[in-house]
Amino acid sequence: MSAKESLKYYEKLPYHIILEPWDDGRGVYWVARVAELPHCLIHGETPEEAVREIEEVKREWIKSNLERGLKIPEPVSRKYSGQISLRIPPSLHKLLADIAAVEDVSLNQFMTMALARAAGFHLETAQPQGDKVTVAERKARYSARVKSKKK
Repeated sequence: MSAKESLKYYEKLPYHIILEPWDDGRGVYWVARVAELPHCLIHGETPEEAVREIEEVKREWIKSNLERGLKIPEPVSRKYSGQISLRIPPSLHKLLADIAAVEDVSLNQFMTMALARAAGFHLETAQPQGDKVTVAERKARYSARVKSKKK
């Protein structure tokens, strides 16, 4: 396969583009990078600009590596089940379970919301209509539950 044919081959592969906001203290800008291609990234003033420009950067990255005879990684097929196995210290497990109880949600739901917030998503707990529960009421419910378990 010629270098030109190789370039066309690699350009058509479904590489994973990651887009992230960055703040260097002078303001937010956007970084787009190709997950499978080391150091293949570009930044732009807007998300659209960064994504538009990453395609040209990806092409130049592939072309340069082909010309130097370097291996070009191919995209990895990823499937996500929505389940993860996570080992945490027992003390953290207890703390998370306690907070979930105070929030009146399952530990799974609480951890999902905490991870989503940390990743920049903002999910709210689904409270039944009309069931406006204050933090004080949740703490009282939790205390009552803990006391009843001790008996």
